[in-house]
Amino acid sequence: MQPWSYSHLDKFETCAKQFYHVRVARDVVEPPTVHTSWGHEVHSALEERIINGTHLPESMERWEHLAAQVEDLPGTKQAEIKMAITADFQPTDWDSEFAWSRGVIDLLVLTPTKAAVIDWKTGKFKPSEQIELYVAYTFAHYPQVEEVSGTFVWLKDRKLSISNYKRKTVPDIWQSILPRVARLEAAYKNDIWPAKPSGLCNGWCPVKSCQYWKEKR
Repeated sequence: MQPWSYSHLDKFETCAKQFYHVRVARDVVEPPTVHTSWGHEVHSALEERIINGTHLPESMERWEHLAAQVEDLPGTKQAEIKMAITADFQPTDWDSEFAWSRGVIDLLVLTPTKAAVIDWKTGKFKPSEQIELYVAYTFAHYPQVEEVSGTFVWLKDRKLSISNYKRKTVPDIWQSILPRVARLEAAYKNDIWPAKPSGLCNGWCPVKSCQYWKEKR
């Protein structure tokens, strides 16, 4: 089993068959979409804005007040931070053979005892445990940190959702996420990847060999 990320869990739960072909067998390539391309542009522009003070493009100026709020946070700011942990929740290198889970944090703000994890979201608001996972990574990699705030910046709605965590809450984070990981691990172990029909089957899924796939209307 390759190291898993939150996007692995999300895609696996959407449809295990699609996940298998795209992420495991890799016999199907998931083509980029307008939405993913736009997301990459937005992330790059916000990174340049926060780290280097570069003005946002005209198409993104409506998010200047959000970028300014983040810029004003006290602490050292780092963008696109790669973090990996082992199966016993210890920090490790991204490319380590012992890496069990990995993720890339959009923006990390560090002070001596506190940290802020920030994730830019270009899509619609939806509940997600992604920020909690990134918080757990941060506690693992920075043992001096005692408090972490996790923030989703919902760009479409121009809103922030902020949650605060203390180090003692890390076991609770893992208690929530581990059952999901166990289901992914079981699929690898048993090599069982059932299809899960949904609206994505109507021409949106790249796995055209699936019995549920239909032409887009």
